[in-house]
Amino acid sequence: MQARTDPLTGLLNRDAVLAELGTRLADAATARLAVLYIDLDRFKVVNDVMGHAAGDELLVSAARRIMAAVGTEGLVARFGGDEFLVVCNIDDDPALPPHLAGRILDAFGDGFRFGTEEFTITASIGIARAPDDGDRPQVLIQNADAAMYDSKRRIRNGWQAFTPALAQSQQARLLVETNLRRAADNGQVIGAEALIRWRNLQLGEIRPDHFIGHAEVTGDIIRIGNWVLREACRQVREWRDAGLGVVRIAVNVSYRQFLGEDLADTVRAVLREFDLPGSALELEFTERILIEDAPDTADTFSRLRALGVLLTIDDFGEGYSALNYLRRLPIHGLKLSQLFLQGVPGNRSDVAVCEAVAGIARSLGLGLVAEGIETDAQRRFLVGLGVPVGQGFLFSRGLLPQEFARRLRDPAATAP
Repeated sequence: MQARTDPLTGLLNRDAVLAELGTRLADAATARLAVLYIDLDRFKVVNDVMGHAAGDELLVSAARRIMAAVGTEGLVARFGGDEFLVVCNIDDDPALPPHLAGRILDAFGDGFRFGTEEFTITASIGIARAPDDGDRPQVLIQNADAAMYDSKRRIRNGWQAFTPALAQSQQARLLVETNLRRAADNGQVIGAEALIRWRNLQLGEIRPDHFIGHAEVTGDIIRIGNWVLREACRQVREWRDAGLGVVRIAVNVSYRQFLGEDLADTVRAVLREFDLPGSALELEFTERILIEDAPDTADTFSRLRALGVLLTIDDFGEGYSALNYLRRLPIHGLKLSQLFLQGVPGNRSDVAVCEAVAGIARSLGLGLVAEGIETDAQRRFLVGLGVPVGQGFLFSRGLLPQEFARRLRDPAATAP
């Protein structure tokens, strides 16, 4: 019995549910069934903040809630980690899978308590039906997983049934992975960009576009920006000490941060603190730096450049750039906005903008980096345009520091 049971939750384990699915799908009389693939949202937050014991307690509580919601209408298993499966027969009631999904989501309506702390944990659910969505256990589970992933991507605490459109998106993701590995074999990592994410115990993970604007208004962006700058340099120091070679990291600087203090002095102090050369740091500014033309802008840029720091204009082309200011400021390069790469190479307008920006960069002796590269067709177009450096999901998704370190050691080790 032990070999069929998950020791933590007491549910069927992975091997047992696969065997059960195989038996049912082999029998024509029981082959009409559905699989619900359940993934807990924000489980990692509890595990990281409260520790593994609290994570285990959460899994046990989640298992009980799922069991209570499903009752006798389905078979519940722990598939691994924070993922659960429900297998149910749909001969008598084709609407049973969405009904069960709704009951499971309702079961997570109340928060989970750990001592004095309370966490809101929700679930994302994908549904696949046999035989329409697969007639073998692994295929059925894979398609339910794809539907769950789509639900989690669009809106957490919801469910999604597998569709032919999802099958096409799966093929597209496989194509991206194949291209990524090819790009990793043929390309070279020359730097990284610091990305900020805010994980709040009550609100969950909040995207930058939801809080950076507010921080700009309140002025908190200055403290946030300084923290990011210091953390980025600390991380580069750590990578260098680990023998990973020279890594340059790009950090975005907001306009408020640029005006709010002596940026050059701040950067000099942080570089000195972590014993880094200026060339280890790249600062990215929005086009607002160009058009506002603050009195000390040119002086600050000159002092930063004297430190050896690389200076670039981010998302170039989205704003109302003044070429006169672009020519006058001592910057090193531009970043071509991903906004203009979306239609490349098929859209003539996007192609024209990319060609124009590349021409401006060449004329002014500036470097050019393309953002948001997602397809090999975009990459080939940019290489043909004379743009040898780019970033985007074709090369890598956003990585945690330890994942990026593995990527530096083994370029083919990290998939998107």
